[in-house]
Amino acid sequence: MSVESPNAAEQDPLEHQRAFMLHVHQQCSTPGGRAAVRSALIDPHQPFRAYEYLLARIPRWTNRATERAYVLTAGMYAEQAPNPRLDRKPKPPAGLTAPVEGDRWRNLGWSLARAVHGKVLSEDTVKDRLLLMSRQDADALTRDLPPLVARLRADDIPVVWPLLLRDLTRWADHPTDTARAWTRAYYQYNHTTKTAKETS
Repeated sequence: MSVESPNAAEQDPLEHQRAFMLHVHQQCSTPGGRAAVRSALIDPHQPFRAYEYLLARIPRWTNRATERAYVLTAGMYAEQAPNPRLDRKPKPPAGLTAPVEGDRWRNLGWSLARAVHGKVLSEDTVKDRLLLMSRQDADALTRDLPPLVARLRADDIPVVWPLLLRDLTRWADHPTDTARAWTRAYYQYNHTTKTAKETS
């Protein structure tokens, strides 16, 4: 019988994703690095400029779909990262250097719920988008997700980047489960917020 490590419960389930996104943040701290990583959004299938800055941190065993998820997430982060010409030492957002309480549950659905409650996006728009994403393949998601994430970040809606990376690496094999998790998080946030208002 195996004995569980006493620290098992304390292990960070997003440790690898957190380390990769911290690396992306560091690469975006120079103008050349940020520009190269951002260029991955032009065509995540052929991220040749970004390879110099990202490939060493992408596991060698990854297939093409998984690699694209890494590149896409890095590109979306670089798109909204501080301009290093203006901010010489930008601080990484919460959740990149260490876990934040509850961040493993704060997926894209949670971010979209925050956008609705902050009146950044309408409820109908978000419901339609969640339904659409649940039916999309990886190619369509790669095309449609960057503008949505850019809209969220432009209005300071938080995105838990390590969690988004984890979900996108799962999309090719488990799109329905991932879309379900996003939808559940959206409605759970709504339910919790509504309950809190009713009891306050």
